[in-house]
Amino acid sequence: MRNKDPWLLIAVLAGLLIMVFCYSAAVWQATPSMPLYGNIIVGVATTLTLVAGCGLTALTYHGRRKGHNEPTRTKRKAEDEANTM
Repeated sequence: MRNKDPWLLIAVLAGLLIMVFCYSAAVWQATPSMPLYGNIIVGVATTLTLVAGCGLTALTYHGRRKGHNEPTRTKRKAEDEANTM
């Protein structure tokens, strides 16, 4: 069943998003600030995660271009198909 009024769905989702932002800001303001070494650790972890994600994405595209994602064809598979006929 399709939703006949997409604006209602958009309004509900926008309201939820605003509530999440307000809650996040309230929690953020209520917690004590993080020391400098904590900020450095979070920054390094974020950078390493971004580099790993970009590297894996590049590896996926590279493998597809080189044909590494194609299904394998072996003699054994061909022989099995010949024996079943």
